[in-house]
Amino acid sequence: MTRKKSAKDLTEAQAQQDATLSAEPGADANAGKVQRTPWQWALWIRTTVIVLFGLLYAWDLFEAVSNLFGKIEERARINEVRQLNGFAPLDTPWVFLLANLALPIVVFGVAILIARKRNVGILAMVLLAGLGVVAAISLTITAFVLQLP
Repeated sequence: MTRKKSAKDLTEAQAQQDATLSAEPGADANAGKVQRTPWQWALWIRTTVIVLFGLLYAWDLFEAVSNLFGKIEERARINEVRQLNGFAPLDTPWVFLLANLALPIVVFGVAILIARKRNVGILAMVLLAGLGVVAAISLTITAFVLQLP
């Protein structure tokens, strides 16, 4: 004769099964957490370095955009005064302003291409060197544009 299992019997069976599962090797308190492999950690660190340096390059890009709009506005005011006094208007130095605008984007891309298959330390050094190149050339362009009549 077989006996039907009651709810109490099922609850006891479940409790016994849970006890055997927790006693198994490898079943610990961290069983529900996602385990990351070293490759995933390296990708996470690499992405973090790229994003942080990307923000620094974006700062230079913002500076170039503000210089572009500021210089255009300044030239418009100067040309208005020059025309009132009978002088020829001055040209806007578009080549320098657009070069200053494209510089951070191009150098960031080249730095990523150079260090794409290297470790994170080399990537950070290449991005830092690129940031120095961007700063030096941007300052040179800005100084040159400010000296223009």
